[in-house]
Amino acid sequence: MLNVAMIFQNHMVLQREKKITVWGETDCHERVSVRIQNEKAVTIPLENGTWCVEIGPLKVSKFEEMEIICGRERILLTDILIGDVWLAGGQSNMEFYMRYDENYEQEQRECANSEIRFFDYPEVSYEGQLKEADYGKNFGFWRKTTQEDLEWFSAVAYYFAKELQEKLDIPIGIVGCNWGGTPACAWMTEEAIRKGKGEIFLKEYQDEIKNLDLEKYNEDFMNNPASWRTDPFEDQISELLMRGKSIEEIIQTLYGISLEDASMDASAMTPVIGPKYERRPCGLYHSMLSKIAPYGLKGFLFYQGETDGDTHPECYETLFSALIEDWRKLWNEELPFLFVQIAPLNQWMQCVGTPYVTIRNAQQNVADKVANTAMAVTGDCGMEFDIHPKKKKPVGKRLALQALQKVYGRDVLCEAPRLSSIDAKNNIVILNFLNTGSGLHLQGNKEKINGLKVQVNGNPVREESIEIEIKENSIVLASKEFQKGEITVSFGDGGWYQMNLFNSADIPVRPGKVIGVIK
Repeated sequence: MLNVAMIFQNHMVLQREKKITVWGETDCHERVSVRIQNEKAVTIPLENGTWCVEIGPLKVSKFEEMEIICGRERILLTDILIGDVWLAGGQSNMEFYMRYDENYEQEQRECANSEIRFFDYPEVSYEGQLKEADYGKNFGFWRKTTQEDLEWFSAVAYYFAKELQEKLDIPIGIVGCNWGGTPACAWMTEEAIRKGKGEIFLKEYQDEIKNLDLEKYNEDFMNNPASWRTDPFEDQISELLMRGKSIEEIIQTLYGISLEDASMDASAMTPVIGPKYERRPCGLYHSMLSKIAPYGLKGFLFYQGETDGDTHPECYETLFSALIEDWRKLWNEELPFLFVQIAPLNQWMQCVGTPYVTIRNAQQNVADKVANTAMAVTGDCGMEFDIHPKKKKPVGKRLALQALQKVYGRDVLCEAPRLSSIDAKNNIVILNFLNTGSGLHLQGNKEKINGLKVQVNGNPVREESIEIEIKENSIVLASKEFQKGEITVSFGDGGWYQMNLFNSADIPVRPGKVIGVIK
């Protein structure tokens, strides 16, 4: 039987202006031919039945057909668009469905656009799991942007695609490959993990499974409904969590009892670590990511890091750099890699926002050091006690601004304001910024800058003692507490803050720190 890889289906979007790879399997030993847009490619299947061809480059167009023939078998795929395709990877804030977005109802009324399409790869954690449950009802096919299907779109990726499609006037395809709560190491090869100095993840995993009863593990996994992510909207706990409910509210809603009175054994609800655990090193790289490579892409979108903040944040900078290299290696192309800096947080369940300072610093360093990357800043989008911010539109639009400027060469302001230097004398400190556009401005409370911390000679300066004046590309601070000596000024140096200082593109100042001297 002639087959083509899952991602090749009716309504798909194919990447324009570069050769694309098409692959599949067959039990026929004759030539396989692929035809689209007056292009044709032919290959001979390997002995194991796999086949692969390169075809193109293809021009922007709509309503194309792809014909695949081997012997007497024929596959005809229709309603194909040729445009730009972006892969949206990461954990829950990338997975975060439009269903939960604060603007969902408004977007649903006006979203209809046949030139934005979305493919979500099923969340399977090991080879062969696809055949053990019905994933095809909700995943593994191309959706159009309709009122009925919008709730299934990644909110960040939808707003990104909407902005690009409007500005570029070409079809935009999104390939979703993400899973909530997963660390970076789950999406990498072992070689890349070691290169990224993440051996601690490999060691901890081996320590966890060294005494594992594999037979019992497999039995428990098969009998656990949480192992089969075939319909995320049927999971009542997940549904309530994504809508911002606390664990206390969830227990009260589902069981009618208080958290204190609950006789639930929390340890029994925790997945057992083993060879089918989605967070294990390398697992999702092999069971998900590699299954859609090397589908033709324009670039990557990535939103992840919270889980690494809860484990080994000190490893993240080198690990994240290695992940980017690993993904580019899988596609054999130095594709643009656009990512989101994780949002501020105080606490959510067992997650505390303080270690996320390390993750955000690591992400900033990667954006500064790794070529062809860009970062969207979200200091105004967080929620103090919810790790899943419901305001995803600014995130998607800021990723789109990065793409428009750095990938498509448009003249737009895409970077966050960045504290660059200090001029200080007596009781006056002038903060100079880059990336301000036509000037800085405050939103909301105009009397103070949220997330601003000032220290003189190691001593904190009281917020209420500081007077603020904004002058286009700089901010003037005045305080009687400014004394001669070393002054340190920082923005967003904490787990929770809600930034209210923006440039003319309404991008908030990025976290950062500068040290100067008051003379």
